Amino acid sequence: MMTKKTKDFVHLHLHTDYSLLESAIQLKPLAKRLNELEMSACAITDYGNMYGAISFYNTMKANGIHPIIGYEAFLTFGSRFEKSASVKSGERPYYHLVLLAKDLEGYQNLAFLSSKAFTEGMHYKPRIDIDLLNTHSKGLIALSSGLKGPVWHFVNQDNIGEAANKAKLLEDIFGVGNFYLEIQNHNLEEENRISKALVKLSKDISIPLVATNDAHYLTADDARSHELLYCIAEGKTINDASRTTLKSPNYFVRSAEEMW
Repeated sequence: MMTKKTKDFVHLHLHTDYSLLESAIQLKPLAKRLNELEMSACAITDYGNMYGAISFYNTMKANGIHPIIGYEAFLTFGSRFEKSASVKSGERPYYHLVLLAKDLEGYQNLAFLSSKAFTEGMHYKPRIDIDLLNTHSKGLIALSSGLKGPVWHFVNQDNIGEAANKAKLLEDIFGVGNFYLEIQNHNLEEENRISKALVKLSKDISIPLVATNDAHYLTADDARSHELLYCIAEGKTINDASRTTLKSPNYFVRSAEEMW
């Protein structure tokens, strides 16, 4: 039986191997590790899909862990039907947004959004847009995501005004108490700078913060293996300087103590 710890933590931003060739976390080892860390709940937030939702739910329940179903959506502030490559200066074609279901209606809306992203919004990535969120936000909690989220993106450009605008827009859609500014620390220089600005922004616009660790592998020892996974995805070798890397060995399922 799990004992209540003084300092608790729940992972709300975690990718499983259903984030195809992007994460090395398998469900059964994840459940075992969460029990070792005495964590009572965990979320699944795979990139653009809910392929692993049912398996995740069943695996977590079987191991006495509360499953939180979600996914990391690709959000465009334009139209999901627009397939042109043109992007306004200083903006991205799409942004990341973590969505979590807090009840059955939320789960149904997640399923609807992820399906429409593939059938109507596919353009390099399965995208959703503001129109879809406006009609299917009930029962959902949204987190602003990390470096590729809209709030982080504009803070990183020193455009605090636009970061605040995007944050307030999303809070209006999901409702007060259902949208959080996500703060992360993987020991990246740009994160440290952005985090300080996010703390101030949170106070200025009265939107709360939530701490996450963008988990892509199970333990710190798996960092090297995860780099090889990226190499496979890109058809590159480990010696190729142009290959994608997370630039930090801290994208693992950290303990509550490490997160605090």
